Amino acid sequence: MKIRHLLTLISMFLFGLPLFAQSQGTSGDQYILTTYTRSVKALSDRHGLTHVATVWSNPKYIYAVYLVAAPPSNGSSILQSALQSEVSSDPETLGFERNQSVAIEQPDATSASLAQSTTSFLDSLRGSTPVSFNGVIVPKFYVQQPATTIIRWSAALLDTRLTGAGTVAVIDTGVDPAHPALAGVLVPGYDFTRNTAGMPSELADLNSQTAASLAQSTTSFLDGNGVVQVSGSTLAILDQSTTSFLDGTLPPAFGHGTMTAGLVHLIAPTAKIMPLKAFRADGSSDTYSIIRAIYYAVDHGANIISMSFEMAQASPGLRVALDYASANNVVSVASAGNDAQDAAVFPAGLSNVIGIGSTNNFDQRSAFSNFGSTDVTFAAPGEGVISTYPGNHYAAGWGTSFSAPIVAGASSLILQKQRHKWNSQCLVMKALRHAVPVPLMGYGRIDLYRALTSTNHDHMHSGCSLDDLDLLRPD
Repeated sequence: MKIRHLLTLISMFLFGLPLFAQSQGTSGDQYILTTYTRSVKALSDRHGLTHVATVWSNPKYIYAVYLVAAPPSNGSSILQSALQSEVSSDPETLGFERNQSVAIEQPDATSASLAQSTTSFLDSLRGSTPVSFNGVIVPKFYVQQPATTIIRWSAALLDTRLTGAGTVAVIDTGVDPAHPALAGVLVPGYDFTRNTAGMPSELADLNSQTAASLAQSTTSFLDGNGVVQVSGSTLAILDQSTTSFLDGTLPPAFGHGTMTAGLVHLIAPTAKIMPLKAFRADGSSDTYSIIRAIYYAVDHGANIISMSFEMAQASPGLRVALDYASANNVVSVASAGNDAQDAAVFPAGLSNVIGIGSTNNFDQRSAFSNFGSTDVTFAAPGEGVISTYPGNHYAAGWGTSFSAPIVAGASSLILQKQRHKWNSQCLVMKALRHAVPVPLMGYGRIDLYRALTSTNHDHMHSGCSLDDLDLLRPD
């Protein structure tokens, strides 16, 4: 029985919570194997495979997912293809794929047009004052910024009194657990790069001197603001002393998780956030870690999964994990990619994932955003979006990475409004289809006010099925 039959197995045996095994380090020729639980040893022995770690397993299910190692192929595509064919043809195999590397992709400075955007971005910082947000003092430029104005966030929350509910799992580089804006809404997650449960901190990826310097300021947004380009897609807003120390010293993806979590929190202030660290500060990860994180999110009570990364190659194991999320009524949201192409990437390109492209402040497609393909379901602002940054700092980001968590937060508000929670992803999509049309960007740029207040309430009272959705994208 092959991978295409796995959905049938999931529907037949969907009860109980799977158990997780701790991960081991990955090296060499490694594969993700899905097979009947009782068959893993015999199957591995037949094909010369070595069990490395259990990705997902539960005695109430007849199948499980494993990380296995094969004899070194020394990069030979012929040997890899032969093994792939051999193991895949085994009747006990449900799925078999290489454990591919995954990286958080960031648009470069040219694509992101940082030089053109910086002036207006800096203007928004001038004269900023502290304001209270969800009981915490934050800079005004975080709460009142172009992105929230464009999607009519303030009016939506004012009219509906919604503030977010449930738990949003953020699969990313971790979070700054001590950031004042986030500390009150974080729930324990998992660090898949270190195999430790708890609150995965981004600061653990820095040396102690750099981490201490970044965390030393407690009132950075009240000081004179310095702006440092810390990666191709991020401008950090730092106090002057930290600016001079950290300029050019941070890993390229450091802060990414705190920023994406901060955008979920901005849109849905009282929703809980579960940080799942599947990426290191240099932006690297693999399908093994990501698949583990998806299963973990579902089995630990997440209602929504936010994923700000892309994979060029399809992954059967990733698809099955997200099928498992859908079967457990979890909404999956992913960034559509920063390749400026009409090309599907994953997980956004999967049918049960809401893929998000980026628009600028004039409701035009961002130059870096992917477009037109099946992975762009909606768009949201993704240029100069201001969010939390490690050390009680803030930063502005460019990329679909920062559009996706805005929609994840919007999904929390929509689900809070619904009386019935069956097929949550369908309910979210129906509400968000009240969007502003943008060519080649799916249904268009989200309008949160219309999504939450539209007079078309059929999605709230008459149930919802994916068959109800018009899956064709606008021209």
